[in-house]
Amino acid sequence: MPSSCVFEFDRPCPVYYSGETINGRIVLKTTSNKSVNAVFILFAGEAKVRWEERRTRTVNGKTETYTEYYRGTEKYLNTRTNVFGEGDLPAGTHAYTFCIPLPLECPTSCVEKYGKIAYEVSLVLDRSWRFNNEFKQPLTVLQTYNLNMYPEMLIPIKSEDIKYFCCWPCSSGPVISTLTIPFGGYAPGQRINYTLQIDNQSHGYDLHGIEISLIQIYEFRASVPMHKSRTHKNTLCQEYQPEHVRRLSKRLINASLVIPPVAPSSRINRIINVSYQIKMAIRTGDCHSNSEIDTPIIVGTIPLAQSAQDPSHVAEWIPETPDTPAGAAADMPPSYDTCKPPSFEEATHIGERFVDTDVNEHNRTDDFVPRYPMYTNFATPTAPPEETANVTLLSLPHDPSAPARD
Repeated sequence: MPSSCVFEFDRPCPVYYSGETINGRIVLKTTSNKSVNAVFILFAGEAKVRWEERRTRTVNGKTETYTEYYRGTEKYLNTRTNVFGEGDLPAGTHAYTFCIPLPLECPTSCVEKYGKIAYEVSLVLDRSWRFNNEFKQPLTVLQTYNLNMYPEMLIPIKSEDIKYFCCWPCSSGPVISTLTIPFGGYAPGQRINYTLQIDNQSHGYDLHGIEISLIQIYEFRASVPMHKSRTHKNTLCQEYQPEHVRRLSKRLINASLVIPPVAPSSRINRIINVSYQIKMAIRTGDCHSNSEIDTPIIVGTIPLAQSAQDPSHVAEWIPETPDTPAGAAADMPPSYDTCKPPSFEEATHIGERFVDTDVNEHNRTDDFVPRYPMYTNFATPTAPPEETANVTLLSLPHDPSAPARD
């Protein structure tokens, strides 16, 4: 019977914020003595980017097709702690504890088509003349994006588009579209309540419906064989308003989009960056191109207090995170042991996922999906839902070094 290994963390689900400390232990069970050079715990955090492009070139007067491979890596953490020296590791049960501080600069875990940011705790049995025994446990790391620390998020966003069906200034008249969003930033689980005002001043054209989408934009940056970047977009949610806006008429539309569990917007430029935008498209019909508005928004990990359904109780919901400046949470409670934490749900993923071909297939963890916070009922106190296989409740300690609660 082969050796087995169990990773136990100080919280039900391994989700940690940058700046926190990961505490836990590893329980190794062996059925026979093992001769080892060392047994060590490895914690690694890095980003990998990879994609390929087909190209053509001329060789000896002939045109041939070849594949160009673009790659990039960026390491954030790589620590090794020896827990057993050279010698014979006896058969039986062995428990090893670990304590790993996370730097504040650690970016958020993500898995996408052309790259991923991953963090893993591993136990390695380094063996002479034999393959190493390696056991891995991936976990989610979130870089906190507390929207309350950025006053500019309170400013409503207003975007306008003016479209002429004929060359200006012909008599057709313009279609003026104005999209208004109450805040500049939201957290997953919140509704983006928007207002769309359409003034169709054209004399001969009716509008045939409005489509609003929340778009996620990933940027990947490679450094080999040259510096190059590419983007990949996901439509996270979409709403279609079938209402027609007839010529020489106006229409006011109020609706909302719900943000699914997704990674927060990137605050620092890395080899993998994520951003978000609201995209509005008005179907104009005939041979004319649609009228479009692209409005950038920020997705954070902690929502704005002013965006709560019941702002009078918001202090019960907003925790003090490791990167909160001293004194910034003076109006918040000194501890949130009794508050209702957000649930952490598996990331919304669309399409293909990155496969790390640089790692032996027996040691890959490509099926791991990060979890992100969801404020599904922000500032409306209710009993937290029971823990299920897909939704795990997680409360952050007021002090990152505080022991876990039973």
